[in-house]
Amino acid sequence: MLRTNITLCTLAAVMFFSLFGCGQKESKERPRKLLMWLIGSESQAKVVQSIGAEFFKDKGVAFRCEAISWGDTHTKYLTSIAGDVVPDIGTMGLTWGTEFGNLGAMVDLSKQFPSDLKSIKEMTFPGLSESIDYGGKVYGIPFDMSLQIMFYRNDIIPRPPATWKKMVDLLRTLKTQEKGMIFDWGSMSWIGYAPYLWQAGGDFYNNEGTKPALDSEEAVEALEFFASLYTGLGVPKTSIPLEQGMRTGDFPLAISGSWKIDSLRVSAPEIMGKWSIALLPAGPTGKQTAFVGGRTIGIFNKSKNIDIAWEFIKFLFTPDIQVRLYEAAREAQDSYLPSNMFAWDILPMEPEFKKILKLQAQDAKGPPSVLGWDENTRFIENAIQKVILQGLDAKQALSKAVMEIEAYAKR
Repeated sequence: MLRTNITLCTLAAVMFFSLFGCGQKESKERPRKLLMWLIGSESQAKVVQSIGAEFFKDKGVAFRCEAISWGDTHTKYLTSIAGDVVPDIGTMGLTWGTEFGNLGAMVDLSKQFPSDLKSIKEMTFPGLSESIDYGGKVYGIPFDMSLQIMFYRNDIIPRPPATWKKMVDLLRTLKTQEKGMIFDWGSMSWIGYAPYLWQAGGDFYNNEGTKPALDSEEAVEALEFFASLYTGLGVPKTSIPLEQGMRTGDFPLAISGSWKIDSLRVSAPEIMGKWSIALLPAGPTGKQTAFVGGRTIGIFNKSKNIDIAWEFIKFLFTPDIQVRLYEAAREAQDSYLPSNMFAWDILPMEPEFKKILKLQAQDAKGPPSVLGWDENTRFIENAIQKVILQGLDAKQALSKAVMEIEAYAKR
């Protein structure tokens, strides 16, 4: 009987360790899962999926990249944060990392990976780095960028205007010919106003990002100039696509985004060789600062694979992969530009365009990294439009915007 009990106990023990031991082994061999949300097209997501499959091939990670549209992305992220069902990695607007990080949802890369982040900053265009730094905290790195640039018909305008004054002189001449300029990106909005604000020596907030600075003399001067383009120099208040204005020659000068280079090639092949791009005209400070936008990429702190997620993000930032992403974006006519400065050394682009775009990117700024920025833009745009459409005094309009922003921050 004793021998039988010992045998049964031994058999049970063997079965226990066999069952649960095998279960543990299978668990260890089961691949980790890593989910990425990409704001953009399905074709771009497929490219990132392919890059991820190559990167994770021997790392025991099952990677999936899902495309999400710009329209509902911000709400989708907030809902996922509230419901604790976030992806591991996400691309987002430049200011969203600050917002989501402040909610406690994002990994602070400056704290988690300080050495890597320092190296990445050294390879990133300065204006982009400023837009993602929230008081020393960084919740994402630039994934790519979209750049404000000047387009012109070189058969109508032999030399693009290099200063505010020369632009005014040109617009007066064009007006006599029933031609003019359009804002294809930023018309009567804060994005259109931003370069003139910076070129005049002003900014949206003080250096610490604690107080709006739109009641400065520089901000007023910039808004008065921006408004005068509409009220006295013929810039239309209605939206006119760059492709239409440039094709007809009715608007041989335009401020638009860098993605329109490829769009113009496809939409107006009949004027190839008759248009080019240039830096924005310099303001009173001598600066030609443009607006830069784009997408950032960061890690949600609920991820169970933070280290390997960061390795993948660094991989996506390498020059070769940045170029590969750029080429894929061009095929989808999204045409985002690489945010890694060293990727431009191997970027397959016409030398003339590459030179101008890189120079403009080195003198460009993004939206301020402050809490509530996306909500506050409505106060700024309300001021801009009241000056342009209703003739309100620029100083009065901006002072009111400052009061509204400060009041909103105290809510």
